[in-house]
Amino acid sequence: MMRNYFYITQTCILFVLLGNVLFAQSDNFSYQMILESKLEYNNINQNSKLNADNRMNINNLNSISQLYPVFSFKNEVKNTSTLLQVEGNIKNFNFERDSTLFAMQELYGQISFNYKHYITIGKKRLDWGSGVIWNPTNFFVQKDPMRTQNRLEGIFMFNYTSILRNGEINLYVFPDNDINDFKVAVKYNYSGSRMDASLSFLEYKKYQQFGMDVSYGGDFFTAYTEGVVKNFTKSYGIDNHGQLVTPEERNRQFYPEWVLGTSVIVNPKLTLNVEYRHRGDQLSHPEIDIYHTYLPSNRLLYDPISIGKHTFFGSLAYADLYGRWSVNLRNFYDPVSDQLVVSPLGIITKHNFQAEFSVMIYNKSFSIFNFQTQLLVSYSF
Repeated sequence: MMRNYFYITQTCILFVLLGNVLFAQSDNFSYQMILESKLEYNNINQNSKLNADNRMNINNLNSISQLYPVFSFKNEVKNTSTLLQVEGNIKNFNFERDSTLFAMQELYGQISFNYKHYITIGKKRLDWGSGVIWNPTNFFVQKDPMRTQNRLEGIFMFNYTSILRNGEINLYVFPDNDINDFKVAVKYNYSGSRMDASLSFLEYKKYQQFGMDVSYGGDFFTAYTEGVVKNFTKSYGIDNHGQLVTPEERNRQFYPEWVLGTSVIVNPKLTLNVEYRHRGDQLSHPEIDIYHTYLPSNRLLYDPISIGKHTFFGSLAYADLYGRWSVNLRNFYDPVSDQLVVSPLGIITKHNFQAEFSVMIYNKSFSIFNFQTQLLVSYSF
């Protein structure tokens, strides 16, 4: 019921903003169309204990095409400015019938006063955290570690932002299906000449999350850390008998999760990135031994990159000075489960066209794939 009220209120505000755009003294309309098409080949591990003889019926070949129409309406009247942002998503799984899906990535309106007070309502991306690969402070939608520039789906929210002298404070309300399920968050961002920092707090029913992140930028490097302490989890656990423990059963216990990383410019063409992640709600050495013993009944615990508490990421990128091409060698390693993923990536960019080719090679016997290859092309106009 309350979420319906939120949608009605959102629609009314969006119409007001649209009217303000149409009748404003100064307005600006812009649009962009982004077309992506991905072809993926899966070399399936037929001997995997998790998916022996491909019982999960995974296809060797997959293809998906997506269109993102993006529209932006802006205007300014004296010291008041408004923005209406719309981004759709039309998705089609090319090898399947009747597989076209329509979704709204973003649909929000924003009004600001004197460039110090901003009110936003609608569906908008939540961009929290300084981590390059992982963002534990972002409690809704995480990045895809294999493609961090993916266009993530927005979150329905009401947001008030107040600009301060050296930062800003944000108040959020995230609606859910019931008024008692509303999530409320507060976040303070500090911005200095070389250092940025933030503190955040999330309240959801009986659950809380305390978060922080700090980043420091030097002339040739950036160092950052980001972490949370929370008394809820979305991950399954395992008991001594190989039985799954649901996230609901694991809630109310506090779990830490944090990231430490750096990016170093070795020379104008070569960049080194290193990141470490610790997750307190993931499996320890003894639990992973139990996990192996009772496969495949506990397949919900599986993650292609890491199922243990510790994960390391490292990449070495070599790029053309003009941004026309780049090659990148990415590596993920979990010392607890001994999972290793090696992934070379090549990117070619020319004007509005970009092509990416990547390979993911897996080392563990329980991995679903021996390796995967992906070709992704995108064009914007």
